[in-house]
Amino acid sequence: MKFESFLAEKGISKVDFTAKSAEELAGLYNEYNEKKAEELSKAIELKASKEDIDSLKSEIKEGQLEQMKSLNDVLKAHGVAIKKLSEKESSAKTDELETVAKGLQANKEGILALKTSKSGAISFKVAGDMLGSTNVSGGNVPVEQRLAGLDTIASRTPRLLDIVSRGTAESNIISWVSQANKDGQAGGTAEGVTKNQIDFDLVVTSETLKKRTAYIKISEEMVEDIAFIQSEINNELIRELLKDVEAQVFGGDGTGTNLNGIKTVASAFSAGVFALTVDNANEADVLTVASDQIKVAEHDAPNYIMMHPSDLTKLKLIKTSTTDKRYIDRLAMVAGQMSLDGIQILETTLVPIGEYLIGNFALSTVYDKGSIRVEVGRDGNDFTKNMITVLAEWRGLNIVKTNQRSAFVAGVFATNKASLETI
Repeated sequence: MKFESFLAEKGISKVDFTAKSAEELAGLYNEYNEKKAEELSKAIELKASKEDIDSLKSEIKEGQLEQMKSLNDVLKAHGVAIKKLSEKESSAKTDELETVAKGLQANKEGILALKTSKSGAISFKVAGDMLGSTNVSGGNVPVEQRLAGLDTIASRTPRLLDIVSRGTAESNIISWVSQANKDGQAGGTAEGVTKNQIDFDLVVTSETLKKRTAYIKISEEMVEDIAFIQSEINNELIRELLKDVEAQVFGGDGTGTNLNGIKTVASAFSAGVFALTVDNANEADVLTVASDQIKVAEHDAPNYIMMHPSDLTKLKLIKTSTTDKRYIDRLAMVAGQMSLDGIQILETTLVPIGEYLIGNFALSTVYDKGSIRVEVGRDGNDFTKNMITVLAEWRGLNIVKTNQRSAFVAGVFATNKASLETI
């Protein structure tokens, strides 16, 4: 369709067209260009010949050049009109000044129409394929789907705190009385002979509560702008603090602000009567002898074995012998819980690879001075920097009473296997 035909369809004569303002011309040209773009797209869709498509593109391009020339002519006409009005301004007549102002205002609308026309800006490019990689700018279209919450970094799940005993600390110091230095024993007594005497000492031992803490600083803007950040910070602080407390209950050395950990007070592995008697000693043999060591010390059988996941995997892969390829039948899986000779195995990265801790974990008690406390406040120059401090803290201790420490055995598989292995 030619531009003349387009005007005829709309009932616009050539005289009427030339009398239109720049904004009206821009609107007509935009409408015509859209029709030509649709004509080109339809030709491409119907797989017209290359010659026809090229001819149509050339026609569009030439038409747009003519449109530009026409608009330039209108702008020049506006410029002349403004100049003539400016010359009349020198007469200083009020009615002429009003005419000048009206003329400037009319010309201003025509000129600004090319920049801010509500009917849309004129496009002078050839229509082409639309691609997300080239036709979208200034943001994402469509907007991406954002999954709720925060994808947190994988972290160890505290499990030791679930198998030890728990208590409440009512003072900053907890003490207990242990029996020690026992002498004498019960026995038979002949007529006229002094009966059997027994005595022992009482030893008071005490430990002081320790505090473990963690905090995060965050800007007020971040709290206001990210809906889930406050709860995620609370979760992170509690999770990391529990992991720290668990690590202290397991292996704290009791110095400074450290707790007295089970591994620290546990008995060392002793091969005893099994030293140098086990052929092809393996991890299962070590744990069996360690369990026997606890029973020989007059304690009940251990209820848990703590070991690294890789060591448990190694234990599962052990064969009966170099010739018998069957797996150790003393290992059992019941309801997802692995056990050795009925002793449950707790696998955790808390235990260093190659080490283990076995014992009756009910004899270790964690005393809490209240629960974990999370507080929000300001610290230092937080107020002037629009920062907020979120603090989490725990206060308590872990106690394995003196005479119950031999109910735990801590060891290193490689060293302990060597002490069992036949020469």
